Amino acid sequence: MKLINLTLLFLLGSFCLFAQDDEMERSSEVKITKSEAYPVVNAYSKMYFPIDDQNVLAVKIQGKKQNKFVFQVFSGKNLNLKSSKTELKEEKGFNFEYIIRLKDKLYFFYSIYDKANTTEQLFAQSIHVSEGGFDSEPKLLVSVPKKVSGSFYYRYAAQGKFSIDVSSDKETFVIKYRHNPEEKDDSKNNDIIGLQVFDQNLEKVWGNDFEMPYTESMMDNLDFTVDSQGNGYFLIKKYREEQNRKNREHADNQSLAILIANSDGNINEVEFNLGEYLTDRVYMKENKSGDIICAGYYRKPKSYGIDGTFVSILDKKGNLSTPKFYEFSLDFIKKYHRISERGKKKMEKADENDKLALNNLSMRGVEILADGGIVISGEIFYVTCTTDSKGNTRCVNHYDDVIVVKINANGELGWMQKFPKRSTMESFRMMTSEKYTYILFSDNPKNADIPEDQGPYASFAKERFVIAYRTDNETGERKHLALFGYKKIDGTPVYQYSIYRVIGLTDNSFAVEMYIKQKSDMMFKVEFEE
Repeated sequence: MKLINLTLLFLLGSFCLFAQDDEMERSSEVKITKSEAYPVVNAYSKMYFPIDDQNVLAVKIQGKKQNKFVFQVFSGKNLNLKSSKTELKEEKGFNFEYIIRLKDKLYFFYSIYDKANTTEQLFAQSIHVSEGGFDSEPKLLVSVPKKVSGSFYYRYAAQGKFSIDVSSDKETFVIKYRHNPEEKDDSKNNDIIGLQVFDQNLEKVWGNDFEMPYTESMMDNLDFTVDSQGNGYFLIKKYREEQNRKNREHADNQSLAILIANSDGNINEVEFNLGEYLTDRVYMKENKSGDIICAGYYRKPKSYGIDGTFVSILDKKGNLSTPKFYEFSLDFIKKYHRISERGKKKMEKADENDKLALNNLSMRGVEILADGGIVISGEIFYVTCTTDSKGNTRCVNHYDDVIVVKINANGELGWMQKFPKRSTMESFRMMTSEKYTYILFSDNPKNADIPEDQGPYASFAKERFVIAYRTDNETGERKHLALFGYKKIDGTPVYQYSIYRVIGLTDNSFAVEMYIKQKSDMMFKVEFEE
């Protein structure tokens, strides 16, 4: 069966320890089975990888140096624990990077900075998916003279120094890295980006360093990807003049371009623009036909929010379609908000003056359906900070309404949906099958039947459960499905639910690992009736 596509989101909240008094009533379309209890593994981080609908591999990181890895294999219709194995990585300078799925294989990636030879190295090692642990020796994939730029730092060590993207057929992947610039002045420095392309057996297809055609002050890197033929793609925003306060909101000062990088070391540029609109966040993704989908949000100059989404498609011949725009209407923006009559008039006036938009909307991901349709997800996200009389500042993340746009394979708008949500602890998960799109998050049970002219209840600390909105990919019709509560699942007391622990299994099922006290965990499998 086809694995569920999961949009893995950043800024997810911490574990939730609230519990409701009574076990909730589950929707009739939902079935839950549970595994036998097994010993808990305390870990710095936990990752889960579905092998098929009856096999899951968990990798849990332990140790002060985060170099101890516990591999747990769960099997059978109830996902009982089959085996557990621990591996220790003792290489000096070890930095864990990723675990990547390629067809039926899982690869463990880690980097080491060879200080003596001033060389940055990336290694890969295959994981035994049915037994856990490693089943091969490490293989050196990339060796770069001098340091490469890390994407973030933890305990003063650069992490995420290498980025990896996988083609849609899961047979090819590209490793991307940025050489540390020699010039600190952005107006004098052209980024040098390395791309190394490999097949699913870790055999190198090609590799090159590419000097960006514009200085850092004249372009921004937005995204990159690889297609099934091994070609690499950079998506950039480029400027006619260096940005300043006067021109940063001028649409004619910026455009977008896809830089196509291949094995001959050359870059072909395909430039396009959004006319009168601006953009900040755009995703690229290959579809089943080998086309590169470019999807993002757009806004009007000087707008404080997002006006809609756009899609442009680069075909295999290098032809780029004219961007299509899908605007958020006044009625759509008003949904699930309590608005006074005065507020409604202000919104209507703003709409007439082309100044109405969805504020604080952050793009979360893009999924390509089997029929070529595109599902774009986003979330109203913002941060508030308060300072007390002693000068202590506390900042709170807000994860509000989920916005999903479905574009049909023919380029026409399928539907737009807003899912009302208020949370200061966690985001959401999106799962797509051929028939449905599922939006999964925690909610107050009173929010099940909210009228469109009302907003969700702001607090669910006392009453809370996990729900899914199921939306028909063809019609846009949706249904609210109650899954399970925070205190008990089928009579079993549970604790520490986290959206981090949700594991997509098949088109219509996922699993989640929960703590059940007495130093034990249990795996729960949730199946939707389709």
